[in-house]
Amino acid sequence: MTARLSRRTYAITLFLMLLVSFGYFMPKWADWGANSRADLVYAIGDRGVLYIDDYHENTGDKACFPGPYDPETDTCTGHYYTDKSLGPSLAALPFYLIFKAVAALPPVERFIQSGQSIGAFSDTLNPEGQGIRPQAVYQGLALTFITFFATGIPSALLGVTVFLFAARFSRRDADAFLLALAYSLATIAFPYSNALLQHQLAAFGAFVGFFLLWRVVHEKADRRWLWVVGALFGLTAITEYPVVPFLGVIFLWAVIVMPNRLALYRVVLGAAPLGLIFAAYNYAAFNTPLPVGYEYSTLWQTEHQTGFLSLTAPSLERLYGLTFSPVRGLFLISPFLLLAFPGFVQMWRERRDQRSMTVVLLLICAGFFLYNASSVMWWGGFTVGPRYLVPMLPFLTLPIIFPLNSLLATWWGRALTAGLVLFSLFSVWVMTIGGQAWPPVNEWPLTFEQMNAHSPLFDYSLPLAAQGNIARNYGTLLGLRGLASLIPLLIALAAVAVFVPRWLGWRESRRADERLKAASSSAG
Repeated sequence: MTARLSRRTYAITLFLMLLVSFGYFMPKWADWGANSRADLVYAIGDRGVLYIDDYHENTGDKACFPGPYDPETDTCTGHYYTDKSLGPSLAALPFYLIFKAVAALPPVERFIQSGQSIGAFSDTLNPEGQGIRPQAVYQGLALTFITFFATGIPSALLGVTVFLFAARFSRRDADAFLLALAYSLATIAFPYSNALLQHQLAAFGAFVGFFLLWRVVHEKADRRWLWVVGALFGLTAITEYPVVPFLGVIFLWAVIVMPNRLALYRVVLGAAPLGLIFAAYNYAAFNTPLPVGYEYSTLWQTEHQTGFLSLTAPSLERLYGLTFSPVRGLFLISPFLLLAFPGFVQMWRERRDQRSMTVVLLLICAGFFLYNASSVMWWGGFTVGPRYLVPMLPFLTLPIIFPLNSLLATWWGRALTAGLVLFSLFSVWVMTIGGQAWPPVNEWPLTFEQMNAHSPLFDYSLPLAAQGNIARNYGTLLGLRGLASLIPLLIALAAVAVFVPRWLGWRESRRADERLKAASSSAG
């Protein structure tokens, strides 16, 4: 790509590249968190109920209400419910109804019932499992379909928003394009862009809402966008509860900087419908409008009941675990994020007109680290990196555009940036696609010694990837095994990067010529 490309061309190309990258891999079917949310989708879509009694055996992340629950026999006096937030399930439900219609078509139905695998798919199955069963095929296809629309597309749009926001502060759109690619593919945003979990959907709602609000404040965008901001903030609130205080920080910033503060009523009213749906769901399931699913979880009760909702005082040990430890360190996994530190300094110095926004970004990032350093469940279970920090990442990434402006102007800066991004890309992708499950952590709570004795990258994911155990993908369905299954992905990305800008550039050039001819004819 060159600097002559329009911003629109960059945005479309980026969106397609991210969509291909996120959609190429299939969700991890043994993911309890994703299965729990999908179970609610199936329960509503198939049975018209909120309890997941017919589906709960695929997950341990569930609530028993009103109880009691017998852990020895895994039986509940009452009903099983997902103990998760409603947002991802609500976003996925319309697409599941579409999937049901597609799955009912005779050719698709025959394929599901046949129990046959495609390509090298059988190689990725657990040899101790039950093999390919019609119900497992159906739910696997359903999960893949709904995850792509409910998580993959919002994540791609989020990457485009990072580009559009950073382009406001970059010397060249190409620099903002690089930053958005690095954020989307070389941080732990990548593994959660194809999982029916809360992290990326919350990041999408919070950051896209913030960008639209910023445009109303600083670019005098139409105030009707504030209704969309409200809907996005509402989606975030019912998707990831800990993000709500940070939405409050953003809203308070808008109250301070907006000339017409009364216009912000649109944000409040725009968020109300999803809030009411959420309250109604909780009341129907748990007899209270409050989100109390974790109170009735069948597992992790000791952790949930520690402190205030698992929160205690922040500790340096946990902060180290989140930032630089081999087991979960965000800056070891994606060292290019270290550029955020000089980024905040340069943003403060170079953009005096954006100092209030710089403070907001700092408060959000610092708040996320302190909040998670206060949680007894900070490590996040079986996961790639400190997953509870994922909604923070676009806010941490944005200031990096300022050091990139200067680094990418010199050969040594380009070399440094390339080194940081390439290592980040390597570690994130290996941990995401090495094996069929998330990297495990077999001891918790993690002590300082345990954090330094275990590296998911080198102890788990890299050996699996080297053995050719690559996460299920569409290359697998074509019969390609191991790393060779990534070849179609590389071809598709290269095709998008080469041909889409050329085609869009040709269209823009043709339209410009037509406008010039029309203007000449009018003048004549």
